Amino acid sequence: MNSSKFKIDLSSLNEGQKLAVTTTEGPVLIIAGPGSGKTKTLVDRIIYLIAEKNVTPENIMVSTFTEKASKELITRVSNKVPTLNINEMYIGTLHSIFLRILEENREFTRLKRNYRLLDQFDQQYLIYQNMAEFDALDNMDSLLEDEKSRWKKANIIMNWLNKVGEESVDENKLRESKDSSLIALAETQTLYNTLLKKENALDFSTIQSETFELLDNHPPVLKTLQKKIKYIMVDEYQDTNTIQELILLKLASRNKNICVVGDDDQGLYRFRGATIRNILEFPDNFSQKECKKIYLSINYRSHPKIIDFFNNFMISQNWEMDGKQFRFQKDIIPNEKKTFIERPSVIKVSGETGKDNWHEDVYNFLIELKNSDRITDYNQVAFLFKSVRSDKVTALANFLETQGINVFSPRSKLFFAREEIRLLIGAVIFLFPQFKDLREDIKGPVIGYYEDCLGLFAQALQQKENLDLLKWAKTKALDHENIIKNTTTNEDIKLFNMPLTIASCQTMFK
Repeated sequence: MNSSKFKIDLSSLNEGQKLAVTTTEGPVLIIAGPGSGKTKTLVDRIIYLIAEKNVTPENIMVSTFTEKASKELITRVSNKVPTLNINEMYIGTLHSIFLRILEENREFTRLKRNYRLLDQFDQQYLIYQNMAEFDALDNMDSLLEDEKSRWKKANIIMNWLNKVGEESVDENKLRESKDSSLIALAETQTLYNTLLKKENALDFSTIQSETFELLDNHPPVLKTLQKKIKYIMVDEYQDTNTIQELILLKLASRNKNICVVGDDDQGLYRFRGATIRNILEFPDNFSQKECKKIYLSINYRSHPKIIDFFNNFMISQNWEMDGKQFRFQKDIIPNEKKTFIERPSVIKVSGETGKDNWHEDVYNFLIELKNSDRITDYNQVAFLFKSVRSDKVTALANFLETQGINVFSPRSKLFFAREEIRLLIGAVIFLFPQFKDLREDIKGPVIGYYEDCLGLFAQALQQKENLDLLKWAKTKALDHENIIKNTTTNEDIKLFNMPLTIASCQTMFK
């Protein structure tokens, strides 16, 4: 497209944002504090590259942390430049971009046509199905910590495999270790990769490892991608993991036009393999002073008192160890152009009066909020309690529901008492008969709850209006049973042809 047809207006940007938008060449680290207009900056940077630098969309790669953020970015760019064909861009989450690279170069990978993408349940279930093979590996006891349950073993193995994949740990180095559990992990990884190849499948971790191997083992593929992708932008860089960084640096090694955006104060996903090291040490991947640092420090969202509290707290902490800094030094600045109402944001109410009818007081308060247009929907109100399972909280929730105000409380007993939730749980148990094999792992009165859920679902299936659902559910349950057994026994046929009753469902379950 002809970029001269549109121009970008930088007048609405502050100095930090303007610098971030117009600094396009070489490695760039944008440290974007909370509420600093990061998405607006990314949108304008994309448009600036196309409008002012004459970069074609297909030469740009933009990664966001979530699909939702990706869609928002696409929408905002498209709204600003409706004539832009954004589909030519590599834009999405890192997983989706890596998957696209694999699909475009599938002939150089182990993947065949119609390969499967496993989610976490599929991944664990694949391991569970083949647990006998994993158990037969040497030194598996040291890895599984004497766990007896097959399902829990599968979960342990899955977590280890994902960790190894995200950290890009060399399987051969594990095998050379003197630690028996690491040797077992190497053998586990080999077996799991064999199963994935046999199943023609990928999981979310191996999307990354397969992409790395593709680029590492096929230089012509890497060279082609480097010629095509000339500008790379990565959002939420503090939440990337080791193998993601390795892939990104490979893609950027030719042009070095890689811009990463993030905030080391907002690293939240260490439990999923993310490492704050990536953003803290990003400049070290390049020669001295080659990487430009840009700070977005103005917070357009928060009250100045909140910002002051944050700055004072962060200053009071020690971020240095052995002469090395573990935080970028920065001060967040409030938006001076915005007027904040000076009023208490927290009100304390105490006293003995009204103690007996506090449910009515809460209800009346909610009604007043709605009638005065302070809220437009009751889901704009949140109650915070030490525990949502106390009798006091349950009583309040029950009272509000009787008054027509629905309560969403997933961790409370009330949530699991709802009919639709019990039906859903009953449906899952019915549709996956192998759940009966996991029964040994479930302790206590929850077994009775599961059986009640199954019974409720059975009752629903017996209603005339649900005959099509009954037929579909029986077929799917038999399909899932055969995933394990591989063959249909006479006992299976008898079970699935018998009249559906609560007793027959519970027979299935037990």
